[in-house]
Amino acid sequence: MSDIVSQFYEDTKNVEEMRDWNPALKQWEKSVTKHFPSGARILDIGCGLGREAFALSDLGFEVVGIDISKEVISQVKQLSAEKGYKISFFEYDGEHLDFPDDSFDVVLIWAQTLGLLYGDELKNRYLSECKRILKKGGLLSFSTHDVNYLKENYPNCLDGQKFYPYANADIYWEAFESDDLIQFAKQAGMDVILCEKGNIYRPEDGTILHCLCRK
Repeated sequence: MSDIVSQFYEDTKNVEEMRDWNPALKQWEKSVTKHFPSGARILDIGCGLGREAFALSDLGFEVVGIDISKEVISQVKQLSAEKGYKISFFEYDGEHLDFPDDSFDVVLIWAQTLGLLYGDELKNRYLSECKRILKKGGLLSFSTHDVNYLKENYPNCLDGQKFYPYANADIYWEAFESDDLIQFAKQAGMDVILCEKGNIYRPEDGTILHCLCRK
């Protein structure tokens, strides 16, 4: 993963901001979880401070969280212990998934984390890794920023398909159209179940794109 991304998420100030995020699953996330098998073992990639992991654990899923940031993993482990969760959280290098084949029922790349894997080659290689660690029939769910929504609402933050939400930072998220997500899934050899715009919490929060596919 890019040094730009790694440095951003090692900054304690940027990590602390996550503590103020709404802890609930977003509307589109709730709808996707209805496709998950009961008690599924889930890998939460880019787990941050555990928003999704804690909510999914409350729903009865077994969750493992990974993140590129030492600072994030340090804080989320502490939060998990304080809240009484028994969730495993690990730091990783942002590219290699150090798990055996057929390890998970579900793999999640939420919070638009896929857009931080710069370049199609890396994304294609990464999604193939996700497929490898999924059990047969397992599900992969990933989300990205919707480039058309950003063009309409945040044109000053866009440079082509690069979305710069922070004025004084080099970090950006790649943004896409639905057809791009379908192509990523097919390139990884996955069967697409759905690919659509997803609502966040309130209408004024806007929309993202998300894709659900099966091994």
